[in-house]
Amino acid sequence: MTNLLFQLLPIFLYFGLGVLLKRCALADKSHGDFLLRFVFFVTLPLLILASMPSVTLTLDTALLPFINIAVNAISLAVMYLLVRGQPVDKLQRGTALVNAGIQNNSFMFPFIIAVFGQAGFASAVLLDLGNALWMASVMYLVAYYYGGEKHDPFTMLRRIAKSPLIWSLIVSLTLAATHVAVPAAVITIINPLAQMTSPLILVALGLFFSLTFTNLRLALQIVAVRMAIGLITGTLLAFVLVSDPITRAVIVACSAGPIGFSALTYSSLAKLDTSLSASAVSISILTGLIGTPLLLFLLTNQV
Repeated sequence: MTNLLFQLLPIFLYFGLGVLLKRCALADKSHGDFLLRFVFFVTLPLLILASMPSVTLTLDTALLPFINIAVNAISLAVMYLLVRGQPVDKLQRGTALVNAGIQNNSFMFPFIIAVFGQAGFASAVLLDLGNALWMASVMYLVAYYYGGEKHDPFTMLRRIAKSPLIWSLIVSLTLAATHVAVPAAVITIINPLAQMTSPLILVALGLFFSLTFTNLRLALQIVAVRMAIGLITGTLLAFVLVSDPITRAVIVACSAGPIGFSALTYSSLAKLDTSLSASAVSISILTGLIGTPLLLFLLTNQV
């Protein structure tokens, strides 16, 4: 356990740096938003390009996007059953569904890289492909259905299709399938930026973090469904469908991850209950910071 905590120490330090910068009024959520955009459009695509082409494609890796979609779908269904009989309005119900139905795999990337290395990161990225497709289709429609806002359902799909993240994944998988290596000169150029991914994500999370909660009871229910039901579902699917121990461990860890920041974005765009969404996201981040190291300790003993 001591070795694991030593591996994860930089994660807490970088997260704490973000919290400290916010408390000292040196940065705020807008800076965190910029950092996450910089990660999404620059450093994460480069990290994928630097690491994914060396991955050996197997049946296990091919199943990863579908496993992630299944975990999200079951979490969404459980949340729907949980809130349908509660005295909550339509906006709160939609917020609960959107938050329960989107994983935050980017939160898990630093943990996965620290413990399982590039092989684990590659599996996490493939999982996130399923999360992105699910988020851009089903969850997008759910958000606008409950928010009552009219919107083109294909807007997000077109945006995803233009994403450098998706194209870096397509290029990397093509290189992996054809056994073509990225030139060493290219790796030398992109690697410094690629290695910034984890620190930037964690500093941004610290800038977003808040201990001010709204509708605590419902927020806790959302977090329980997202993380506990996700964990149970991911564990069952991983042990039934996947044989590789590292891939299996990554599935279990990511399935227990917190709520995706896109849920807060959707809540804002569709005019849902953003205060409830922000509360649920913050609680899930705090839970993830405490629970993820414990879960990884258990998983590393199984690998």
